[in-house]
Amino acid sequence: MNVALLLMAHVTAAAAEGEPARVDLARHARIFASHATPGEEFQIGNAMDGNPETKWVGEGHPLSFQPTSVVLAFDAPVVVRRLVLLSTVFRDRLALKDFEVYAWAGDGWAGVSPLAVVRSTRDVRTVVDFEPVRTTRLRVRIRDTWRDDHAFPRLHEIEVYAAAPGVEGRVLKSAPVPGEKGSEAWLLRRAMGEKTVYPGEPFDPAKGYLHYARAFLDTMIREGTDRYGPVPSPMFASLLDMETHRNPEDTPANVPGQRFGDRSIRGGNLFHDVMLLRAAGYLTELTGQPQYRRAATDYLKFFADRCPQPTGLFPWGEHAYWDFYREAPADATHEFLGGVPAAFWQRLWELSPEAVRGEGDGLMNHVVNLETFAFNRHADVRRPLPTPRPRMGYMDFPRHGGFYIHLWAFLYAKTGEAKYLEWSLKMLDKHWKGRNPVSGLPSGCPGRGDRTASTETMLSFSISVLQAAPLLPEGEPRKHCQTVGRAFLDSLLRLPHRPGQGQFLVDLPLDSKPEQATGEYSKPYEYGYGGGFTADNAALLVAAHRLTGDPRALALAEGFAAYYAAHDPPPPTEIVRAHVYASILGLFADLYDRTAKPEYLGQAERYARLAIERLFHRGLFRGATGINHYEGDMMVGNLVYNLVWLHALQNRTRVKVEPNYFNR
Repeated sequence: MNVALLLMAHVTAAAAEGEPARVDLARHARIFASHATPGEEFQIGNAMDGNPETKWVGEGHPLSFQPTSVVLAFDAPVVVRRLVLLSTVFRDRLALKDFEVYAWAGDGWAGVSPLAVVRSTRDVRTVVDFEPVRTTRLRVRIRDTWRDDHAFPRLHEIEVYAAAPGVEGRVLKSAPVPGEKGSEAWLLRRAMGEKTVYPGEPFDPAKGYLHYARAFLDTMIREGTDRYGPVPSPMFASLLDMETHRNPEDTPANVPGQRFGDRSIRGGNLFHDVMLLRAAGYLTELTGQPQYRRAATDYLKFFADRCPQPTGLFPWGEHAYWDFYREAPADATHEFLGGVPAAFWQRLWELSPEAVRGEGDGLMNHVVNLETFAFNRHADVRRPLPTPRPRMGYMDFPRHGGFYIHLWAFLYAKTGEAKYLEWSLKMLDKHWKGRNPVSGLPSGCPGRGDRTASTETMLSFSISVLQAAPLLPEGEPRKHCQTVGRAFLDSLLRLPHRPGQGQFLVDLPLDSKPEQATGEYSKPYEYGYGGGFTADNAALLVAAHRLTGDPRALALAEGFAAYYAAHDPPPPTEIVRAHVYASILGLFADLYDRTAKPEYLGQAERYARLAIERLFHRGLFRGATGINHYEGDMMVGNLVYNLVWLHALQNRTRVKVEPNYFNR
């Protein structure tokens, strides 16, 4: 019996007299979602598994920005007449409010003839009846929830009911779905398996790697600056269409592992551009052309003069950025995004010491306990916390504490003010005193009682404090900083990483013996929110070797490099971020600089060529393969910097480019 007959036989057998029959979706349908909570994409099947306790959770973006669609694809045509959605009340809000239902018409959705339009449902179980229709797909286009953020729809179960046997169902004609933007349609096609390879540019050896970095900056200076609000500025836009080189009105969809609230959609984010501006300075040194350093200087001067907030904090990082259209912060949440090199702080200090001091002093807005230095990785850029501090919840990831220590140490070296040394040592001791006696590591987030140690956050913390040590006065403060950094590194280097498989152990139970630890491992070619990407960790191992001389760190980094040398990144049909190419390229460049082994230079060149041929188009690097826009959030600036670094190593230039350890 073929699939169509099997499905209809099942429906017929289940039908009661005059009643629609429930289709067994688990047996006869596949399900797709255009959005899902990062890390939970595989759970979409929970919405049709017959278990009302399991669920699908949509993404955290506001549905007013982009509707979320759930598509049911049947094994064979079926005449359907009823849809039932089982949602839930979560935190006193029903996780479903407005939605539309469409059927597939053979070559497109029957957009002008929706099966149903539901607004302001208040039922946990919403029953939608409609005129019977023959189709192979149903689409639930979710437009809103009752949540204040208009996000995170939840479906515990979807039920579909077929019409009675013998009902033919009306004929559909395909037509555009009203209000559907190109980004929404693209994402839904991708969710259902359609993939696109966008054009790149063949690498030209005669031009060399520096050409592509330079061409990118030329394009950004000419077409990528702020041309949008009442006050034009030399800041770079964080999101540009690859064809028009403008900030797009139709915002591209999130890529896997990307959160809407972390994207700088309508402006510029200096954190995204830290390494890009560093690359601009090196380009001027390497080419003798002043426009690159001048563009970086103009950008920084504008930012320092116009953007710092009443707390002194910058509107930059994981969430905040400068909105070009409103001439104001797009978000009030300050959070560090990576490891800012001392050379960047130095350049900004030369232009505006007041701005650097303001950011450093403003970091105290993260500290929620002035005695223990418990802190929150989030802080309000607008309003200082009162003293004494109120009782409040917090999330104190160690990596952020390391970033604060480094900036405070820099400010102490510049000013000699005792408060910066005091703050550095208090933050250092918070983590040192919190280490577990068995693993030698502190909790990954003590503020929420986490009994897991995060190796990635502690590797980042260790590098930050070891970089801070030379900025502190000789004697006990510097020695203590070095002792803490080395001790945490020792625990990390004793863990059972799997370099032969390209896997770095990213977490472990807090009271595990390092040699016997178990936990989650990183992925060699995939970056998403929260980390878990092998090459970032491997690059920091080379940093650890530079800072301590520990041969174990170099050996482990070389083990991961061997994996990358023997494997290729996913093909350009898949979404692989510029971040991935940049970090692997940087790993090989750094290993070549440390060891002078020619095979590392060859691998750096291989990954650079792949990045250029897959990402470079019309003067810009797209943010990832499989998409057609530039986005700073995907660390294109790191790729540009590492191409400049590769050029300097390859040509043994007089200009020495510093290693890149930003991604941590």
